[in-house]
Amino acid sequence: MAAAVTLFLFGGITALLSLQLPIGSLLGPGSGFFPLVLGLILMLLAGAHILQLHYSSSKPATGLEAHRAPAGSTRRVLRFVGAVAIATALLEPLGYPLVSFLLMLALLQGLGIRRWHVSGLIALLTAGASYLLFVQWLKIPLPKGWLGL
Repeated sequence: MAAAVTLFLFGGITALLSLQLPIGSLLGPGSGFFPLVLGLILMLLAGAHILQLHYSSSKPATGLEAHRAPAGSTRRVLRFVGAVAIATALLEPLGYPLVSFLLMLALLQGLGIRRWHVSGLIALLTAGASYLLFVQWLKIPLPKGWLGL
């Protein structure tokens, strides 16, 4: 429950902070559009999980029906929130492409993908695709950092 509440609060903070940036519209999204949508989706998913936990705990559970969070799930959520917070702090100096690559790499490692070549390739492809989508195609002005991309 603590992990779901933490993720819900993180989504809310992300959505609120994104309102300080220009949102734009669906046809011309601003730099605050993506974080706003991401924050709202995180809140929706975490809220659904909170409701699921609440309703499953109101029923008497016995034996195999007892619901237990996987060991370390709270730590995983806190590491996720920490990785996103660090990525946010590094966004201006390092730039969007490098930070999105590093964030995806950290999140994949946190999810248990231990092979560096696999997680590195996924992170590279994801960062490249998101750069092409948001910066090149949608023309969203994201921080360039020292790479200048």
